[in-house]
Amino acid sequence: MRVGIFKKRHHRSIWGIDWGHPGFAHRTPPEPTTDHRPTVLVRSWGRPAPDGSGETWPYLHCGACLGCTWEGPNRRRTDEAVEDAHDHSHPDWRDLPAMPERRGRHWLTHVQRLYPDGWFDRGGPIRTVRTGIEKRHKPGAAPGGGYDLGVQPPKKTAPVTAVSEVLPFPELDGTEAA
Repeated sequence: MRVGIFKKRHHRSIWGIDWGHPGFAHRTPPEPTTDHRPTVLVRSWGRPAPDGSGETWPYLHCGACLGCTWEGPNRRRTDEAVEDAHDHSHPDWRDLPAMPERRGRHWLTHVQRLYPDGWFDRGGPIRTVRTGIEKRHKPGAAPGGGYDLGVQPPKKTAPVTAVSEVLPFPELDGTEAA
C-alpha cells in the first residue's frame, strides 16, 4: 500500500516526453534526430499556475525539439505546447492550407500538391479541419509521420446589410433630381 501511495504522489514529478508523442519510451532517453522534430514534455504539477492566474494546473506541458536543446514555455494544455514546438521546427506551418479530414482515394495526392515539396519527408505537420468533438492535435498522423494539427472550421458570419433604409428611385416615381 505504501508503494502505491509513493508512486501516486511522485508519478511524473520530473519532466518527460508525453505518452504517444515522438521520442516517448519507458525509461530510455530518445534518440536525437539530425533535423528539428517537435515533441512535448510533461510533468505533474498540481500547484498554482506559473502565469499568475491563480488557477491550479494539474500538469505542465512544454514543446521541445528532438534535434536540438530548444524547449518552449510552460503551458497548461498539450496542444499549446505542440504548436510552440511547431513554431520552432516548422515556422511556416500556420500559413499552410487546412485540409478536410476525409481521406478518399485522391486525398493524399491533393494534399501533396498544396503543401511544399518534401514537407512531409521532413516530418512536417498537416492542418486538418475538425468538426467533431475530437479536436486535439494527433502525433504521428500526418502523411510523413508528423503531427495532424486540428483546425477549427471558419465561423459563419451573419449577412450584413450595407444600407438599412430604402432609397427612393426618381426614375420610378416620376420625379427628377435637381
